[in-house]
Amino acid sequence: MPKYMEIYREIRLRIESGNYAPDKKLPEGSKLASEFSCSELTITKALDLLVREGLVLRKRGSGSFVKRLASSASNSHLSGTAERCARAGKKLETRVINFTAEPADEHVAQKLTIPRGQLVYVIHRVRVIDGVPSIIEYTWMPVDLIPQLTLTYVNQSIYHYITRQLGWVIHSAHMTITGQQATHHECQQLALVEPTALIQVEQVAFLDNGKLFEYSIARHLWDSFNFETDFVRV
Repeated sequence: MPKYMEIYREIRLRIESGNYAPDKKLPEGSKLASEFSCSELTITKALDLLVREGLVLRKRGSGSFVKRLASSASNSHLSGTAERCARAGKKLETRVINFTAEPADEHVAQKLTIPRGQLVYVIHRVRVIDGVPSIIEYTWMPVDLIPQLTLTYVNQSIYHYITRQLGWVIHSAHMTITGQQATHHECQQLALVEPTALIQVEQVAFLDNGKLFEYSIARHLWDSFNFETDFVRV
């Protein structure tokens, strides 16, 4: 793991635990560099990630400040559905409709920036939250990048497998959020009595080494969908 990612994780942990309290100034870059035995540039890279997450605010001429607790700042799809539900105290069940490895078609290959025909996992799941079928997910991942993924993790948390078992760091994503009409199949899977609009989140996600590991489409019930982010002018 790159040094700046280790520092980012440690500072984030200190914010989550309250060691660095909201609205309080973080230690100077030189002090952190001394503590972590690295350059101030490495500290800056770590803080940049926290700024992007909305956890740290930079004030010109004054330094860096904790903006707010991670638990309230992060409703990020990058944490995964299982973790978001756990944080919110909600019960999550997963219905796996399809889990196979297939050659990537032209569309998926383009989204994942891989050669057409390269083997990818094709995953189709329904996420049931507090007893209500709420999200239908379509996911594609390169097999060679995420090896030996099993049905157990598909039923639980793929992101947990990636971060805890493979040791990868999920870094960032590009998302497009739109409204889409539910198909007949989706109406059946989500127990909808009539066609309705779903909130679609289309995403390509990256590891901290720059590799694109996921292309996904998640369609949410509109009345249970909640997305929070922070905009930072830099």
